[in-house]
Amino acid sequence: MSTPRSGTRLRRWFSAALLVGPAIASPQPPSPLPDGDGKALVERICAQCHSLDTVFRSRRTRQQWAAEIDKMIAKGAKLSDDDIDVVADYLASRFGASTRN
Repeated sequence: MSTPRSGTRLRRWFSAALLVGPAIASPQPPSPLPDGDGKALVERICAQCHSLDTVFRSRRTRQQWAAEIDKMIAKGAKLSDDDIDVVADYLASRFGASTRN
């Protein structure tokens, strides 16, 4: 026979399971960025300061992306010279002024 106290315990357990369960079971959402050389750098470096949606919505020429990267480096982004070229090429090819994903 159930007592009010055991019913309360069951409700608490069920509530805790609902709160914790989805966090454990839900996978990491996929990146909005298309695959390509430079994607991992963009995810790692750019996402430190802002949402990748910011990148996803932008459309710039290679020169404009390079200037944007220079601004981000001035604000503290850490990229080697080689990485700058990889990221600028990736962004221009995937999010160039004339591309639409």
